[in-house]
Amino acid sequence: MALAEAALAAALAFWSLLPAHAANPLAVVFGGGTPMDFGRSLRDGKRILGDGKTWRGFVGGAASGFVLGLVLTVLGSFVDPRLSFGPWPWVLGILILLPLGALLGDLLGAFVKRRLGLPRGAKAHGLDQYDFLIGTFLLLLAFAPAWWLARFWTGEAIWGLVFIIVITPVLHRVVNVIGYRWGRKREPW
Repeated sequence: MALAEAALAAALAFWSLLPAHAANPLAVVFGGGTPMDFGRSLRDGKRILGDGKTWRGFVGGAASGFVLGLVLTVLGSFVDPRLSFGPWPWVLGILILLPLGALLGDLLGAFVKRRLGLPRGAKAHGLDQYDFLIGTFLLLLAFAPAWWLARFWTGEAIWGLVFIIVITPVLHRVVNVIGYRWGRKREPW
């Protein structure tokens, strides 16, 4: 495989996941208000999700990721058909799954952290960086497996998956530091 093909696969994978990558930081921007768990705890006395997961953030992050995906689809259609998220109306389903999967993965990560006794904002290496990606991939595999396989598994697309796995912790750190400096996050991780 030529280096150019691997680089193209990496760029396409990155482009394809931008709505998912953007959903969590945009949820922080729009967040606040009523917690998704309504302040409830399980029998263990620990919160289900915590105050950091709010309905406003969830809806804002999902809607923003969807709109970003629409913008990317329109822009991509002028550049290269591979940058499209799919044919209409199929694209709408993909653009719902990407941010929704990311946010559901993040919720699952918060649930696991609460069960482990980790407070809001505590570091959980690996879980913090990959929960949204796992949620996105699981939702895509459940509802759009052909799309996921074509974008991340088949042929040279596997190099895009490798790139995403490697770059995600770096992006996670950079975005969190920015959120911390802007006063939207309490911790820079």
